[in-house]
Amino acid sequence: MSMKKRWIAMFSQSGSEIAALAKHLGKWPDVIITNNTDRNKWCKPLLELELRQKGKAYGGGTSIQVVSSIQARTANFLHGINNAKDALITLHGWLRIIPKEICEQYEIVNGHPGLINVHPELKGKDPQIRAYEAGHATIGSVVHKVTPVVDDGEILEWTATYQDEDDVWADVLAKFQHTSFSSWVKFFDKQ
Repeated sequence: MSMKKRWIAMFSQSGSEIAALAKHLGKWPDVIITNNTDRNKWCKPLLELELRQKGKAYGGGTSIQVVSSIQARTANFLHGINNAKDALITLHGWLRIIPKEICEQYEIVNGHPGLINVHPELKGKDPQIRAYEAGHATIGSVVHKVTPVVDDGEILEWTATYQDEDDVWADVLAKFQHTSFSSWVKFFDKQ
């Protein structure tokens, strides 16, 4: 990956998608931000990264920052990150709405597990569950620009697959994880 911008990645759950992308791209984000204060729920590569770098000056490496739930709601912590306005900020299961003023000041893109370009009703929380329960034959994920309106920004990449009639939830979840990863890879290939 030859991305020229700094990369700031944000997550609320495990960070496993960020770790998988970093491995695939051969580059960790410059900064990883989470509002998940329970490190027992972080994926193993993020825990290892934090342990290797704990207490060190990060220099050219990755820093991991844990923010409070109040900070997560406002996203004002971005103002305190050097060169954040020139960075690409990616959301990987960031379970907070980014305020309008932050959306307008930064380049932020989001991975969304729902083909909102085909099924606009999948905007918002838990689209993969709604697609599964509705029995959509075509399912997938998109990467889109973040705007003040939830899941309404320009779609930059998308990946689709089929949901089979005999798919159980675990099958569908695996398909969503695959389409999300594929959409991110296509996005980063263009950076």
